[in-house]
Amino acid sequence: MKNLIILYNPYYQNDVIEQHLKVLIENQKVAFGKVKSKLKNTEHSFQDELEKIYKNVDESNHLQLFLTDYSSIYVAKVVAVSNDDLYDLAPTYYKEKNLEVETWYVITDICEIVKNDFEKTRDEILANFTTTNFGNHTYAVYGNSYVYPLIVDMKYEINYFDCEDEEFRFYPDIFKSQKFLNIKQNLIDYSFGSKYIYNLHPNSLSNIISSEIELQEHKLDNTYDFSSIVIKYSKTLEQEIYLFVKTLFKFLIDKNPNIQNIPYSVQGRDYVVQDIFNHKPNFGTYKFLLKDEKLKETIELNLEKIESFFVQKKLINYIYYIQEIRNETVHDKPATLNDAKSLRDKILGIAQESILIELVK
Repeated sequence: MKNLIILYNPYYQNDVIEQHLKVLIENQKVAFGKVKSKLKNTEHSFQDELEKIYKNVDESNHLQLFLTDYSSIYVAKVVAVSNDDLYDLAPTYYKEKNLEVETWYVITDICEIVKNDFEKTRDEILANFTTTNFGNHTYAVYGNSYVYPLIVDMKYEINYFDCEDEEFRFYPDIFKSQKFLNIKQNLIDYSFGSKYIYNLHPNSLSNIISSEIELQEHKLDNTYDFSSIVIKYSKTLEQEIYLFVKTLFKFLIDKNPNIQNIPYSVQGRDYVVQDIFNHKPNFGTYKFLLKDEKLKETIELNLEKIESFFVQKKLINYIYYIQEIRNETVHDKPATLNDAKSLRDKILGIAQESILIELVK
């Protein structure tokens, strides 16, 4: 997966994201155009490298395009790149203002990362990028000579569109209500802090906040079925555990390459550990693999005792707990307020350490 950054200029249009969002909602896709600058005529020194990236972009191998004006930053899922005329798939302002487009990026989803907060954009998001063609240095907001689109890598890699539910899309929820934003700020202030909240998958954060809203609205209703909250909390933990396991196994494979060939099966299909990076397994697979002697030995040799204890004991206990709660919900037993609050306490770290912080730190 490749990552690019483009600075969008309010000089051309003051509501760039909103305009593209309108077309995306109507058509389920939208073309974003890299406008040719009228202020300078700078050749892109890495055009050949960009073209190689573009050729490999399709529905199954998307490109992450980060769009920022430094105040806010969004990431778009790009499934095609073209030099053809795509004005009809783009907001009307491109035609109305006679904007000359160098390259079109066909987008099927957009995720809001930070909105109207320059310091968070700079310190939490842009600081995670390294500039591939500029000495692999951390992205510099000031005093740079970048030419856009800029190819970047991430120090902490995040696939923002790696969602388990193929029907899920971020763009319907981009411009959240004030209630949503207030709860997000409370989570930063009292649960996760800025240090950890941006390490969560955006889908996880969205699930946590929507669950909090639903819980507050119905906590006094003794007849309410809290199953939807339990399911959202469970999906959050599944997502974060999967991301943690991928990071863990990548580290362990580097230490012992033989690990990647350890076999396992899911619903009659055979896999090896290397497949986990492309095929999300079930919870039973994690428990099975973490008991493998070769894997246990590599963990004990390469992790600190406290880290090894978390992986081999606490993580497995968390998985058992989530499976128990989820299975009750799946089998048509309505979830109670206590069920929802129990999961909430473990996720937010109320009177205990947060499961999520343990996973992402």
